[in-house]
Amino acid sequence: MNRKLRLGLWLGTPLLCLITLGWGVRMLRAQQAPPKQNPNFQGTVLTVTENSQGAIAHYRFEPGARTKWHVHEKGQIILVEEGVGHYQLKGGPVMELRAGETTYCPPGVPHWHGAAPDQGGTQFNVSRGGITWLEEVTDKEFSAPARH
Repeated sequence: MNRKLRLGLWLGTPLLCLITLGWGVRMLRAQQAPPKQNPNFQGTVLTVTENSQGAIAHYRFEPGARTKWHVHEKGQIILVEEGVGHYQLKGGPVMELRAGETTYCPPGVPHWHGAAPDQGGTQFNVSRGGITWLEEVTDKEFSAPARH
């Protein structure tokens, strides 16, 4: 047996074993029983566990109070529970949210949120991933007319 052939067999056998093992694992996964259905749901509802750890914050903003500009690595949901809230995505208009209304700030987009200049509001916020705090929101930025 020549040297190249022996080297090829020596390298090829473990590689073939790894490929076969990977195929076997995929076959085992395919044969697993389907997930148990939760009796409180209808239809197929799967629990997403990958990257699902979130942070929850509950804030009462007094009139004129707001966050600094900031970025959420994986986005943020803002729900105004009572009162009036304002928020702005960098480069966009100031937007108003009233009790029961919600918005989504996409991942990596600088934004701020808080109360209206003359009315407070309570917000329930959910985010995932890290947060990067940026500069303060200027009074000029904050006091721009809000759209609803």
